[in-house]
Amino acid sequence: MSHMANGAFGNIRALVARDLLDAVRNPTTLMSCGAGALFTAFIGSVVATSSRLMPGEADAFAQVAVLCIAPAFAGCVIELYVMAEERERGAYVTLVEAGVTAGEIAVSKWLSAVLVTLAAQAVSCLLLGLAPARAALLLGLSAVGVQPLLFAGLVTGLSAREQMSSSLLAVPLTVVALVPILAFMSGTVRAITWFWPLGPVAEILCTASGMDAMAPVPVLAGLAVVWTAAMSALAARSCRRFARDLAAERNRLV
Repeated sequence: MSHMANGAFGNIRALVARDLLDAVRNPTTLMSCGAGALFTAFIGSVVATSSRLMPGEADAFAQVAVLCIAPAFAGCVIELYVMAEERERGAYVTLVEAGVTAGEIAVSKWLSAVLVTLAAQAVSCLLLGLAPARAALLLGLSAVGVQPLLFAGLVTGLSAREQMSSSLLAVPLTVVALVPILAFMSGTVRAITWFWPLGPVAEILCTASGMDAMAPVPVLAGLAVVWTAAMSALAARSCRRFARDLAAERNRLV
């Protein structure tokens, strides 16, 4: 059992290292991550200076932008675009033949997405000039708060068979990711968006910035946990289907 666990950890570590290196070498991935950080800095700086926002709202908007944009532009790209590309060229069948399991592939992609998301958010915090303590708190909260979206991205990545389908699947992911930003348009919009997957954590950030929350913090935390549990369960189910599909693809090649 210990030998198998060490083997699994070794495979995951190697796959994550490869994914992170590819994120730097792949022009599409690198451009998407960079564009996300620059877009966050742009709207965080421009909108935050709007006369429509109170001082606390301006600070909250910048932090919510950091929270929401990076996972859509960075993490989900790793999970969806890269997975679709690799599956289309048969990379996963090759990995399975080499002894890597479907679960190890899925876990490595999820972990890579988390790390790339946090890196993009850290760059965004630097560009926005957030205080180190505030940036550290934001990144810590984000590491937990973005999980519903990243698990959803993993579900789509496990389902995508070619790059064409990844483009279609990227649309709902982007909408879900950016919805909390729209909450600053009006109270009516905010009343709808706060219970979306990233909404509870966005509301916690708003509360920390001095805004009135749409619900008590324990309720928001509980809703975030529910979203995370639901999306992780869906990801586990998708992983089992992914394993069956890879086995079938491998058998067809024998």
